[in-house]
Amino acid sequence: MPLAKAKVSVLDIGLLRGYGIYDGLSVINGKVLRFEDHWQRFERGAKALNLKIPVTKKVLEQKIIEITDKSGLSKRSNIRLILTGGETILGIEYDFDNPTFYAVAEKWNPLPDKCFQKGVKLVSFDYQRELPEIKTINYVTAVNLQNFRKENNALEILYTHNELVLECATSNIFIVKDGAVITPLENVLEGITSKIVQELVVPEYNLEKRDISKEELKSADEVFITSSFKDVVPVTTIDDYTVGNGEVGPVTKGIMDRFTKYIA
Repeated sequence: MPLAKAKVSVLDIGLLRGYGIYDGLSVINGKVLRFEDHWQRFERGAKALNLKIPVTKKVLEQKIIEITDKSGLSKRSNIRLILTGGETILGIEYDFDNPTFYAVAEKWNPLPDKCFQKGVKLVSFDYQRELPEIKTINYVTAVNLQNFRKENNALEILYTHNELVLECATSNIFIVKDGAVITPLENVLEGITSKIVQELVVPEYNLEKRDISKEELKSADEVFITSSFKDVVPVTTIDDYTVGNGEVGPVTKGIMDRFTKYIA
């Protein structure tokens, strides 16, 4: 249905208590990119929060393709999935068998070419998401920091905690150091674009999934971020320091090229 006609109850526990999960997918050339991976992650989130997904995997994939077709967005679009417990019971409980679930198709707006040619800036903030392995609808910190991000002319907020690099507000982060491609392993969300990139770098580069210290980040040769809605984006500035030589590095360029060919 048109967005203007889509409604959710004012008593929904997602609104009253922020209780729900979320996922962001890409439809490219009429197909959902890595739908199986997204479904598995969504299922894990639903299980962790004891929520019922009211559709089957097959039906959901069909419906996503259907709404992108009807919206004229089959070439490329963003899909947002939202699942909550439904209407509250006494303001704090919910009925497992009556969840709220919907998918929204949106036009994909690519980043400007200069972001990929010159790189972007990240601004860091000390924070670790609650239930970091799950993509919940709790984006309070991310939303609250958007003015801070804009004031610093940054594309993304980089979360760090206990002197470790974690993830960005809506992206995963990778560093390149001495020919190795490294990404954080713990206390981060498993990104689907990140997963694709990890597959693409092997066997040419050593892939390491482990802790990255803030000091190691500063000494990285290259840095890039990944996201379903942004793809692979080079980073050349973090806070007040320059990454590497300040230019998009060769490893990042190669990975960007591989990813572009992968999704074509």
